[in-house]
Amino acid sequence: MRDAIGSTWLFQIVILFILLFTGYLCLSINKSKAYSIKDDIVNIIERNDGTVDLASSVTGKKDKTIDDITERLTEASYRTNGRCSQEEGWYGFTRDGESASSHGSNALYCIKKVVIRNGTSDELPEMYYFTVQVFYQLDLPVVNVVTSFKVKGDTRLFYRVPENEKNNTPAPGELPQGYIYW
Repeated sequence: MRDAIGSTWLFQIVILFILLFTGYLCLSINKSKAYSIKDDIVNIIERNDGTVDLASSVTGKKDKTIDDITERLTEASYRTNGRCSQEEGWYGFTRDGESASSHGSNALYCIKKVVIRNGTSDELPEMYYFTVQVFYQLDLPVVNVVTSFKVKGDTRLFYRVPENEKNNTPAPGELPQGYIYW
């Protein structure tokens, strides 16, 4: 009888370690996929020179950058969703590129535009960058989703020249007015 109980305990310990190892493996795979998706979203925003209309999903307008991101998420079969940060300015998007419900619950990814300097001055351009947030989960077999984690990343700085300065800029190859070529 003692050997039967001992082998049952040993079997349960082996099963426990297999579950823990599988959970760790799932977590590391989900984490690497989330970082890959975050990098892809940042690259798409940078490739489009930061021209993202975050309110497009709310207003119903189409935005090329959001469409490119949605296409990439579909190609990668990324399905993990989460809740955007409660701070002001975060926009959550679903798998279809539509706006997620209030505060970005059930969003596949979230984007926030961070304005460093307004372009109201004649001397300095508007400066801003985007913060991207994606999610990954700890999935254990049999137990399912245990908890969810966030991955954040930032784009490079984008500069926008004020509208009144755009008319004064010389054409490519021309010198600005007042400069002398030696």
